[in-house]
Amino acid sequence: MKCHFCDETLKEGELICHNCKSMVIDFNYMKNLREIENKYSKRDFLELSKEKLTFPEIVTILTFIKRSDRHAGDTYMQDKCREDGTCSNLHKRLEEIRNETDNI
Repeated sequence: MKCHFCDETLKEGELICHNCKSMVIDFNYMKNLREIENKYSKRDFLELSKEKLTFPEIVTILTFIKRSDRHAGDTYMQDKCREDGTCSNLHKRLEEIRNETDNI
């Protein structure tokens, strides 16, 4: 995966570009989210977060969570996902991905 801002190749599992320090985001998150929901036959983020998601899939979900709150003007989605364990599950999976790529 490449940073959308500086085109630097990103290390799997890292959410901040080590070159330009921008947060990794998915500019096609709505389309990609539908594909993820179809792939796993789930729409609930908590249920999706329990799957063995790929790094780009996690970026898509995290982008949706952040963007939905920005559009709504509050932090409902982020708060809900923190409280129900979605964010924790996604970050645990990111750690697994980092460990997998470090051991290659």
